[in-house]
Parts: sequence; structure tokens; C-alpha cells
Amino acid sequence: MTMAVRLLICSLFAVSQSRHEEAVDCGGEGYLHMRLCEAWEDRRAKGIVSWPGHDTVRTLGGRLGIVAQSAPGRGQKRLLNITQLNSTRIAFDDQKFHFGKVAADEVLLCFNPRQETACQHTATLNTCHLPQYASVQNSDEETCGLDTKDPAVVIINKHPVCRNHIVLVPSLGDQKPQALTDEALVLGLAFAMRASPRMWLSFNTVGAGASVNHLHLQGFFPGIGASMADEGLEFPLEAHLRRPQNLVLAAEPRGPVSLWQTQGWPLRGWAFRWDDEAVLGIDTSLAERRLGEFAHAFVARLQALDMAHNVLISSGGRRVIVFPRRVLFEQGADVGQLQVSGHEILGWWIVPRAEEDLDEASTEALLRGASLPEADELKVLQALRELGWQLMEGIDSKPGHLEAVPSFDPAVLHAAMV
Repeated sequence: MTMAVRLLICSLFAVSQSRHEEAVDCGGEGYLHMRLCEAWEDRRAKGIVSWPGHDTVRTLGGRLGIVAQSAPGRGQKRLLNITQLNSTRIAFDDQKFHFGKVAADEVLLCFNPRQETACQHTATLNTCHLPQYASVQNSDEETCGLDTKDPAVVIINKHPVCRNHIVLVPSLGDQKPQALTDEALVLGLAFAMRASPRMWLSFNTVGAGASVNHLHLQGFFPGIGASMADEGLEFPLEAHLRRPQNLVLAAEPRGPVSLWQTQGWPLRGWAFRWDDEAVLGIDTSLAERRLGEFAHAFVARLQALDMAHNVLISSGGRRVIVFPRRVLFEQGADVGQLQVSGHEILGWWIVPRAEEDLDEASTEALLRGASLPEADELKVLQALRELGWQLMEGIDSKPGHLEAVPSFDPAVLHAAMV
């Protein structure tokens, strides 16, 4: 079945569900996913989130297989309400919106992997999904809420782009700004290990798509249904990276962690991958901590450079892809604008307004517009070397091997979307 056919099925599924609220089967993908799905469906039934909306998806054609999702509901999401931005560093402001201000019934779950005994996650064994190894509580329990002591709160995304679209907020009460900490990254990896292997987690800095300056990650699925029926769907970047020439080994592996560089994509990423299956069969927390340590060391260098970045967690918590990029702030005062955020880097463009003028050439140009100038690319390479990565010959500052794309002014597209 082609991607275009799968996307047509997705759109028809959304329309069908909007007319007939059928029961959703939350089973088949593990304990944490089941609990998350059940809580999400409960809030949908209560009208806390409106889903499905009038979203439609279509492929834009071309070599990258970019997808556009018309998502008018995203035009109602919260905004940072800043008109100018030239830095990723903004202090937490209690007077502005933060996740401690959401309604109590927006909390789905509290998550704490630290109370587990050791769990294993391999191709043939996954005890991380079993109830006794997952400290997950419903929000109606007294110990789970906005004042929880658990390491993370899972909040429903009120303007979702897919079913089960959530926000993972580490240490909610600490009121930290949107700068990824090592503990938050490890927590994200732990969540990914225990959630559905189809779920992606993303972190966006201010200036790279974040609309709330409160430490958080988003969890979402390819497609719009987030059900087992969508199992064959994948994001365009994921399909792109499955081709061997598009993900190349960037450095000599360091123990169980290897470093890879994306090729042939308009925005370049650095992928940190866990390669030791034996450890996953003993205790996944060892992998979560070690992979998080390597990936966050790189993120910390980008933070020191005040360089915007997007972080994507995939493969059931076994891979972290970091995309250093320019500071852009398309949605600072208007969430209806197109932006380059986690979804868009994955090749899945969220379009709050009519998207008749959007094509693959324009999306490539917008992604390229987020790429670093060569001087900053050199700083990234230097940071990796200083962290101990012995980069392979041929790994340079050019994000390239891209075919020529017609010149394009993003302002023209933004104007067309108004």
C-alpha cells in the first residue's frame, strides 16, 4: 500500500470518526500506551479535547514525500506572545501561561520509572510494558495532579494533530524554562521505552517551535488516528533515513552509542543510537542513562552557544536525533503561521490555514531557511570533536547532497496563508 493510499485512509477514518463515535481499542501496544489511550479517550468523551476535527492530509509529491496536514485546530493553540526573538534563553515567567495553570482534568497520568525494579526491552522481550514495572497513576488518584511529586505529568494536548497527542512535563512544580535538562532527556527516553514503539517524542527550544516557555516534550504518532490501523504509516524523514545512503556513520562508535549524520534532507541532524541489545535485555535504565548522557552533552554545547535546536526521540527510546538550526519565530504572535518545528522536520507539515499554495519546493526552502550558516555548522563540528567524537573523513559542514530547489521567499508563503 502506498503512502498516498494510507493517508487517504487516514483522512477517511477521521471523517468517519467525527460522524460516528465508535469505541476505540486501546490494547495491543503495552500497558503504558493502554493507560494513556484510555485516559485520552475519557477526556475526548467529556469534551475536553475536540477530536477528530476537520483535518485532512495529502502528499506533496517529489523525492522527499513531504506531507501536509490541514489542521485548523492548531490555530487556536497557546502562543508565547513575543514579537521579536534573537535568543533561545528566556527566563521562566510565572505571569505567563505555563503547564501549572492547566485545568486539573487536562492531566492524564503521572509517570515515574524510578520506582521500578529492572525491566528489559528487546526484540523478543519487553517487560517494561507490564503493570508491575510501570508506576503510572490516573489523574483522579489523590497523589496524581498538578502538585504531584512524581517525575513527570502527562497532559492532554487540547489542540492535537493526532489521536493520543500528549505533552510530557518533567518536574512540573520546578517551573523550569524550555531548556532541555539531562534528567528530562533521560525521562523522555524512559517514557519512549515504555510507550508504543510508534510514538515519537519531540523537544523544541524557544525559537525552534516551542510555544510555551515551560520545560516539556510532545508525544505523537504518524498519521492522525494513532491506532494499530495506522501501523504501516511513518513520517517522511523516517522513510528517508531507512535508505542506507541517507544516514551515515559520522564517527567511531563509543561503546554502545554510535553517532550518525543525516544526508539528503534540507536540515541536517545528528543521530545518537543505542546499539547494545544485550544491555536492553538486562535493564533498560542503563541504556536510558548512558544514551541520554551522550546526547545531552551535545545539547548542552548547543545551549552554551545559544543555538536553537530540535530533539526527536524515536525507535522506542533507542535513538535521539538532534537538529541544530537557526532561531526562527514565525508563530511568536500568530500561531496561524507556518513554522519549522518537530513535525515539520519530520516532513509532516502542520498547516493551520488553507494550504493550496504549499508544495514540496516551498517546504524544502522553509526547512533550508532554518539551517545553520556555515560558520555555525563549523561550531557544531568543533563541539562534537571536543566531546570526544572522532569524526569520519568526509563529515564536514555542508548539510548537502540536495538537488537544487527553486529560490523561495518564506514571507510570500506566509502572506498567502493569511
